Amino acid sequence: MSADGSRTVVARTEPGTFTTDVRVRTHAVVMDEPVALGGSDTGPTPGEMVAAALAACTTITLRMYADRKGWPLGAVEARVDRQVDVGATGAGSQATPHYLLSVALSGPLDEAQVARLRQVVDRCPVHRQLEGSTVITTELTT
Repeated sequence: MSADGSRTVVARTEPGTFTTDVRVRTHAVVMDEPVALGGSDTGPTPGEMVAAALAACTTITLRMYADRKGWPLGAVEARVDRQVDVGATGAGSQATPHYLLSVALSGPLDEAQVARLRQVVDRCPVHRQLEGSTVITTELTT
């Protein structure tokens, strides 16, 4: 929840383009599709933003945990490879998204600290949300 209590994200796409203006609290983000898919490539795709959310949430979660413990964790880098062809079996089938999450830690951590951080990686909120069930209720207005 944001400081003002809002949990709402607003996206707006105008006719004739896939370029989408997204508002999150006081922040503006542009998303689009690649030229090969009819977009203008003015920003990341929505799918890329999901991967970015996983990477960012992972590094933030590890940073929060290590800082709280007073551990000497240096920079944390998370790399997410999105593979969406897992489980596709034919026309009209839904592929199961697959994310390969690679995390690089730096700093003079001991083996026990690294082992614990390995457990914490899978506990970031975005990771849990992507692995769990999500309920989406859709309302369409005109």
